[in-house]
Amino acid sequence: MQKTILSTADVARLFDVTETTVKRWADEGELKCQKTPGGHRKFLVRNVVEFAERNHFEPLATLALPGTDRMAGAIQLAVLERDYAKLVEAFVDRALSPDRHDLAIFLVYLYEHKIAPWEIYDLIVRPGMQMIGEKWMGGEIDIAQEHRASHETLESLSRLQTEVYVKPPVGKSVLCACLDSEMHEMGLRTAYYIFEAEGWHTVYLGSRTPFPSLLRSVSETRPDVVCLSATGPENYRELEAKLRQLRETVDAYGGKVILGGRLAKDLSFDRSLVDALLSSARELLDFIGGATRNGGRSAVNTPGPGA
Repeated sequence: MQKTILSTADVARLFDVTETTVKRWADEGELKCQKTPGGHRKFLVRNVVEFAERNHFEPLATLALPGTDRMAGAIQLAVLERDYAKLVEAFVDRALSPDRHDLAIFLVYLYEHKIAPWEIYDLIVRPGMQMIGEKWMGGEIDIAQEHRASHETLESLSRLQTEVYVKPPVGKSVLCACLDSEMHEMGLRTAYYIFEAEGWHTVYLGSRTPFPSLLRSVSETRPDVVCLSATGPENYRELEAKLRQLRETVDAYGGKVILGGRLAKDLSFDRSLVDALLSSARELLDFIGGATRNGGRSAVNTPGPGA
């Protein structure tokens, strides 16, 4: 696996500085580090990224990709140039490869080079999964390959999240769920990870959550935000009736309801039932910023292409 603890030389290479400079950052407490019994400084990826963001540093070079990756040179160049089209190609290649670890290595590598999680979700994973879906519909791959790619992507996003810098708690909570028979949870999972990284207490119910169970969980936990994902059920009126009931429960204590998924672009859906319709991780970050500043209130209500 790609190493996720960086050496002094690794950090110096990333920012094109001397190892002496990196050691000084560490010794002055600017960049958190761990020391081995032999006195060598080691740096967690999340701490390096947090340090770079705090000081507005951008990577000026790339670390070596592990093993004998045939796309290593192209990936390194694409990372430096922020060539997302090429990175989408690399994502698809890894999601469909027999190696169940190479995708996680790739996503962590992107984060090491300060490509933010929302960029990974919106600009690489989502278009990559759309490309895989098109390959299946076009007969280039079969359904087993498509399912395996989806499962490996979920696993890899989970692996990435262990490396992401998590902000201090902000004193707010969110409950995330896919309602009733909804099985597509990748968008919901990324929303959950973003809330977690922003310092929110998170409750994740996942796919196919029966509405009575969702309502009971909301009543018990009283989250500031209920985050739902829906690709579009056959019976919109039934969904709207459930959302009205959820709305009453949430309004009783001053919470909010947000909805993502392909339903966000359906003009027949009653948008007054939710506080925000979100189509991307970037929009979710904007909502979270407003909710954190304004006690849970946000004016974001931006429908667009479904996530």
